[in-house]
Amino acid sequence: MKQANIYDIVLAITYNCNSRCRMCNIWKNNENLNFNPELMNNLPSNLKYLNISGGEPFLHPELKEIVAKAKIIFPEVKIIISSNGFATGLIIAKMVELLKIDNDIGVAISLDGIGQKHDETRGIEGGFEKVMETVKKLKKLEKLKNIKLAFTLGDYNFDELKKVYNLSKELNVGFTISLVHSSENYFGQNNKIEKKEDLINELDWLTNQELKTWSPKKWARAYYIHGLVYLIKNNKRILPDYSGEKNIFIDPTGKIYPNDVANYEIGNLNNSNNKYNKINKKDLPVSWMICTARAAIKKHWLKVIGWIFINKTLSIFSFSK
Repeated sequence: MKQANIYDIVLAITYNCNSRCRMCNIWKNNENLNFNPELMNNLPSNLKYLNISGGEPFLHPELKEIVAKAKIIFPEVKIIISSNGFATGLIIAKMVELLKIDNDIGVAISLDGIGQKHDETRGIEGGFEKVMETVKKLKKLEKLKNIKLAFTLGDYNFDELKKVYNLSKELNVGFTISLVHSSENYFGQNNKIEKKEDLINELDWLTNQELKTWSPKKWARAYYIHGLVYLIKNNKRILPDYSGEKNIFIDPTGKIYPNDVANYEIGNLNNSNNKYNKINKKDLPVSWMICTARAAIKKHWLKVIGWIFINKTLSIFSFSK
C-alpha cells in the first residue's frame, strides 16, 4: 500500500516519561527510546496534521530538530505537542525556541481533574499545581495562541469533566476530550468502561455546551463527542475507520501502526520503499479518538453537517424556552 493518501500522524518521539498515569504503562518502559530526527525525511509526503506525543515529548533532547525538520519538509503542517505539563521550566524554555520555528504550533496539556483527583490519575503528587503553573506561563508567551486542556475520560473521573471544561473557559484556553482506550503496543494497559450511563450523561452535557456556541469548530467537536457516546453505547464507530489509509501512528523506533491502539505493524520509516502493508479492516480494534475520527469526519462531511444542523437547531429551541 502506498503512503500518498496519509495526512494525519501521531508521532511518539520518546517513551521516556515523568508521570505515572493509571491508564497508561508507557512510563514503565526502560529502553530510553528516542525518535531519530533524520526519519522525518521518510514521513508520508502529504502530511497535514502532526501530533507530537510520547511518553513526554519535551524530554526528547532533539525536539527542536524534529519540529524544524517537519516545517522544512512540510511547511503547511499543523503541529500540536501533547504533554503532561509537569516539567514547567523545560516546557517553557523549549516552547520559546519552537515558536521561533513555527508560531502556529499548539500545545495540549493533560488535565484529568481538579487538585488531588488529577494527582491520583497521573500518579504525581502536586501534579495539578505543576499543570496550572505550566498553563499560566504558556499563556504569557506572546506568540503562542493554541493552548488546550486535554481531558481523558474514564470511570474514575467522569465527575471531573464539567470542572475541567469550566476551568478551560476561565483560563481562556481550548478544551479537548478523549475516552480511555486499551492498547497492547502503546498504552500497554487494559482500560475498561463500566459506568457507561454516568459517562454518557456527562458527554451529553458537553455536547450541549458545544452546540450552544456559535463556533463551527465547536459544533464539529460536538459531533466528535456524539461519536464517543455512540462508541460507549454500541461498542462500534459511528463512521468508518480509515486508520492505515488516512492516519497512522509511529513509535520512537520508526515502526508504523494503523493507529495507537492497533497492535500490528504495517511499515517502518527505516525502510526505503515507502510502502505499507495493506490494512484488513476487520483487524482494526474499535476506536474513536481525534486521530482516528478526523479523517472519517472529513470524508463524511455531509452526514456530519446534517447532524450538526439538526442538533444545533434543536439546541436553539431548547435554550430559548
